Amino acid sequence: MMLKVVGDSKTTVIFMADKWEPKTQWDSRYLWMPLELGEGKLKLPEPKSWHLNLKTGEGQY
Repeated sequence: MMLKVVGDSKTTVIFMADKWEPKTQWDSRYLWMPLELGEGKLKLPEPKSWHLNLKTGEGQY
């Protein structure tokens, strides 16, 4: 699923998914990451901590 966040200066698209661990389902997690869009391409960066400024719409690592 994707969520579009429109801010004052930028729009960020967030990719949202479940990350299932079949053998340890109790340790399954959610993955929410900003997508990188440009030049006709869509890229999901390596998961790492990030912050979303809801006012400006900018996602930062």
